[in-house]
Amino acid sequence: MKKIQLLILGYSSFMRRRALPSIKKIQKIKYFICSKSNKINLKKKILFNDYDQALTKSKPDIVYISLINSLHFKYAKKALEKGLNVIVDKPITTSLHETKILLQLAQKKKLLISEAILYNHHNVFNKIIKLCNGVNNISHIQSNFNIPLIKNSNEIINIKGDCEMDMGPYAASIIRLFSDKTIKELKVFKEYFKTNKKAIKSFFVLAKLKNCTYFGNFGFDKTYISNITFFTKNKIISSPNRIFALPSNKDVSILVEQKKGIKKINIKRDDCILNFFKKILYAIKYKKNKNFYNNILSDAIIREKINLT
Repeated sequence: MKKIQLLILGYSSFMRRRALPSIKKIQKIKYFICSKSNKINLKKKILFNDYDQALTKSKPDIVYISLINSLHFKYAKKALEKGLNVIVDKPITTSLHETKILLQLAQKKKLLISEAILYNHHNVFNKIIKLCNGVNNISHIQSNFNIPLIKNSNEIINIKGDCEMDMGPYAASIIRLFSDKTIKELKVFKEYFKTNKKAIKSFFVLAKLKNCTYFGNFGFDKTYISNITFFTKNKIISSPNRIFALPSNKDVSILVEQKKGIKKINIKRDDCILNFFKKILYAIKYKKNKNFYNNILSDAIIREKINLT
């Protein structure tokens, strides 16, 4: 069986900790890495130190771009121009205009391009949607995602990695996944770093949608918080903590609150990254690219609205 060749551009912390352990589970994939900050290491499969050289000299089927945000567009475009399928860490680009350029190029060359929004591929969401009797029965959604700040504001600006840039994709994807995406009213409140007024430290989204309302709280803070709560007419469904980065080796549970009381429902462990890659391989094999295109464009449009509000 011929294996899918996966070139990973960038040896980020996320790639090392989260993505690679899942990628290694897929026997159909043979991966190799290009890292500027690590020496060539055959054991770790680091075969290149230059991104352009890796794209030119290797012959991958897929390129996974796990670089700083400011380099996403540049190398996604180069990979597509070389006829390669592309996965890009979120945010896929830093603007709607750049995203549209990548989509047009992918469509022209009939290639897959995907933004690595991963959390929603965990089976916990199938259970939540079933408990809600479908997304149309959701009346309100509330999400909270705060992570400890590990970079200074100047560094954040240089890599285009402030809170809105890094967490905007989560807000956009929640609206896309759990509503009809029709934004009737949008309010956004932004807090900037005191040391640098160009970088956003936290932001709050309040959206009135056709079928529900949504409130999202996102921030770089000292305390780690990660949850989503869904409200229906007669239920409140609380996600597990760490919902945006659920571990693949642990069972999780959700809480369902009704008039008769609170019920705990256990969900078997699942690997959202593994599930994501399985969908990628299926799409490439059968040329099922349209849903990926639509999801990227929808999220980019919503992110642009958040950015401009």
